[in-house]
Amino acid sequence: MVAELDVLLEQLEELLGQGAFDAEDALELAAVAGMAARLDESHEAVKRAVEWREGPGEELLTDAFDHFEGDEILNALEAVLTPDADEEAVEEALFELDEVVAAALWCGRRDAVSQIANEAERLIRQVPEPFAQVSDLGVSMARLPAVGMSYDIYGFWMAVADAGR
Repeated sequence: MVAELDVLLEQLEELLGQGAFDAEDALELAAVAGMAARLDESHEAVKRAVEWREGPGEELLTDAFDHFEGDEILNALEAVLTPDADEEAVEEALFELDEVVAAALWCGRRDAVSQIANEAERLIRQVPEPFAQVSDLGVSMARLPAVGMSYDIYGFWMAVADAGR
C-alpha cells in the first residue's frame, strides 16, 4: 500500500497543480484525494486538497455530486457478471466504483453513492464467480481502517473478499 500511496500522492500533486475547471475535473481530484486520504490523511498534499475542497473546489464538487448518476458504473459491473469475465475488466469495474465512493466519502457526500454501492454489493453477492479471481484485492481493501469504518458503503469490497471462499 505504500507504493500505491506514493502514486496517489504524485497524482494528487499534479491535479492540484493543474486545478479543476469543471465538475468532472473536480470529481477526479476528489477521487484521488479520497483514495490517498484513506491511506494517509495526514500527508501535506491531502491537507492542501482539503483546503481546495473547502474553498475553490466546493461549488464544483457540489455540482458534480448533485448531478452524479451511477448508471455507467453499475453497467460496467453488470458487464462482468459472466463466468468468463476477464480479470482486468473485473478490476477496472471495481476501481471505477471505488474511486467515486472514495471521492464521495472524502467530500461528505455519502448520499450520492450509497444506492449504487449497495446495488454493487448486491450484484457481487448474487453473482460472485467473476469476482473470485480478485478476492485477494477485496481482502486487502476490506482490511483498510477507513474501509472498516464505512462498511455500509464499502460492503462491495467485503462481497469481493467473500467471493473467493
